[in-house]
Amino acid sequence: MSRPEGSPGRWRAGRAAALAAVLALLCDGIQALPAAGAARTDGQAAASSAPIPAPGFAPGWAGSGPLRAFTGQDLFNQIDGGAELFLEFGFVRLRLQSYARGRSELTLNAYEMESAASALGIYLMKMGKESPFPEVAARNSSEEVQLTILKGRYFVQVDNLGDVPASRAEAAALANAFLAGVADEPAATPFDALPAEGRLPGSERLIRGPYGLQPYFTFGEGDILSLGGRVFGALAGYRTRDGSPFTRLIVPYPDAAAAAAALARLRANLDPYLKITASRPDGFDFVDYQSKKGSVGLSGAVLDIRFNVIS
Repeated sequence: MSRPEGSPGRWRAGRAAALAAVLALLCDGIQALPAAGAARTDGQAAASSAPIPAPGFAPGWAGSGPLRAFTGQDLFNQIDGGAELFLEFGFVRLRLQSYARGRSELTLNAYEMESAASALGIYLMKMGKESPFPEVAARNSSEEVQLTILKGRYFVQVDNLGDVPASRAEAAALANAFLAGVADEPAATPFDALPAEGRLPGSERLIRGPYGLQPYFTFGEGDILSLGGRVFGALAGYRTRDGSPFTRLIVPYPDAAAAAAALARLRANLDPYLKITASRPDGFDFVDYQSKKGSVGLSGAVLDIRFNVIS
């Protein structure tokens, strides 16, 4: 939902303050989680991490520069402007290693996340229109200049940005050399809660906080759905039987009390550009400034939210 004209200063100031507060909360939460959210010490994490490939993944390649590692807020030093989303989903560590052959260069970016669901959440946000290279031995969405890959709790990118591009086979060989050391893990997600009827294939996304939600809708400032960087919601695009599009977000909270508290917080702090048109103890209907409708419903421990409904 884009913003209407007329109040950009108020919106930007409020948004900046809210995002700063949320980022602080997320960073505090990550620090509070055992060993950056994975119940492991740094030493244990290092011991269980997939090994970085030796230069022999393909003939003629050599290491270029030292292995670099980033943990916690250090990630801002590597991907300034994009670290917030990784932290929100449960970032543990990034290891980065470059390789060279002549004027060709490949760089492995191995993001270790706190769970397979965390890695899946990042992958779905970054994959674009999923276009896999079949020679890569894991789920991927790739193009010649960058392979984007998901396996277990790892989100992996292989950059192919040398003066002379490496071959697709060489880039895939580097990716596969790393993936061979990554364990498969099932991702526990709430996707099963999304109804199949009318769902648009490939539109599914995971939400774990405001940075993931922002591209889809603005319900209010800060962590308006009380996800806390811990609760996953499942989002997807839909079409009604007459072809009208809308978006649906299902959030299963740990228990009914948490879901009721989340509904109360949402209702009390709803963005002023959303007008409640009907209110019930277990939810409400609303309309946005574009006259698109939406609804929020509470059932047990689940919030069922629909928005961008055209009628």
